[in-house]
Amino acid sequence: ERGAREAVRLTLAWASTFARWSPFAWGPEVLARRTFNLACAARRMGQVATEAERLRLADVLGRQGRQLLRPPGGVAGGAERLTAAAVAGCVLAGAPGASLRRAALRRLTAALDRTVGADGGHASRSPEAGLELLLDLLTLDDALSQLSEASPDAIRGAIQRLTAGLRLLTLPDGRLVSMQGGGPSTPARIAAARAHDDAPSDEAGVRTVGGVTRIRSPLLTIAADVAGPARGAWSAAACAQPMALEIVCGKDRLVTGCGWTPRAADRQGLRLAPGHSTLTLGEGSTGEPLGGWKAGLLGHRLIGRPLHVDVQQRDGEGAVWLEVEHDGWVHDFGLLHQRRLYLDQRLDELRAEERLHPAPGHKEVVRAIAAPYAVRFQLEPGVQASLARDRRSILLRGHSGRGWWFRTDGPDVAIEPSVHIDEGLTRRSLQIVVRGSARTDSETKIRWKLSPAGAGTEPS
Repeated sequence: ERGAREAVRLTLAWASTFARWSPFAWGPEVLARRTFNLACAARRMGQVATEAERLRLADVLGRQGRQLLRPPGGVAGGAERLTAAAVAGCVLAGAPGASLRRAALRRLTAALDRTVGADGGHASRSPEAGLELLLDLLTLDDALSQLSEASPDAIRGAIQRLTAGLRLLTLPDGRLVSMQGGGPSTPARIAAARAHDDAPSDEAGVRTVGGVTRIRSPLLTIAADVAGPARGAWSAAACAQPMALEIVCGKDRLVTGCGWTPRAADRQGLRLAPGHSTLTLGEGSTGEPLGGWKAGLLGHRLIGRPLHVDVQQRDGEGAVWLEVEHDGWVHDFGLLHQRRLYLDQRLDELRAEERLHPAPGHKEVVRAIAAPYAVRFQLEPGVQASLARDRRSILLRGHSGRGWWFRTDGPDVAIEPSVHIDEGLTRRSLQIVVRGSARTDSETKIRWKLSPAGAGTEPS
């Protein structure tokens, strides 16, 4: 009761201070979350409020809900804003609530079609954004059922697609794939989003959701980014990290990214290729966030040339083959980057090859004869890494203590310090970096392998 009274006091104090519209307090993103949270807490707050306070709370909620139906507010985030407005309409009694609810639901159908893909991926390509939208839609569906109103087909369909996508995007450690501006979330939130889902997790073969492909064996699960980043308004949290990887061994997430999300708005550099487990060439990038006055006007959208990604995937008996190639380095270096992954499901062994080769039609362009490359494998905070005496093998141990050998034929292998963003806070971590030089007029290959410790010959 004490917490509810404090919530009433703070809400009414906010309403008095920010009664007039301002972009700081009434911006579409923050307004949607405030309205949604206030609507969910309104019943409990109303139980401890006086009659005058209840009327004031209803007025504040109604005003914010109606504001969500007005500009500003672009295409990106429209589904989240309209869902919050509809939930507010479910909470408010009488004609004002019904009017707000109908207006929001009428627009929500088109917004969901734009936001949720047929495979269950979010248009921003952030797995966490899809999870949060699913939780919001489940709340709206429950609110409508309490009013004895059926949810529109668009809402039910979006819930089904997002739920199916969530099955694949949840890794064996109970958390999400952490890519494209989405964090791993928590097992508790994911379990809440899947509480209505009776279907088992998808275990078979290769599947792709929202540009993320997952392959697995009994002990290894690999998630690979196999699409270009979102563009335009959807790219405010997108990352220029083509063909990024996450690897979970058992239930230990060993290889991941730096974990950038919009909650770490001051660390925009982590959205570039060195911030995830992929290959970089030279000092350039395949894209970069907007800065300066443009970012103030449009947000930190990712800008750069369109990225074309080719994917081939095959299932064999006891093995999975995934081959991905992108052209992000062609303009600067004339090279295509191809990543080949071969997962032996019987041995729980991942064999991979990074291949840089000249792009057809670009050999005549005058450019530097060679370019430095770095293949990075960002490690989850807490993962232990020990370099063997052969200088080519690294023993990795996750939280369970089980060991895995990382081996490579790259010319220079090192364990270097790195950072990891966890709920907006920066933590220390490690990264494996394989460095070398690639000629721009011929092919370069870097092979690496991940296998359980104790299998086969052990390095010194």
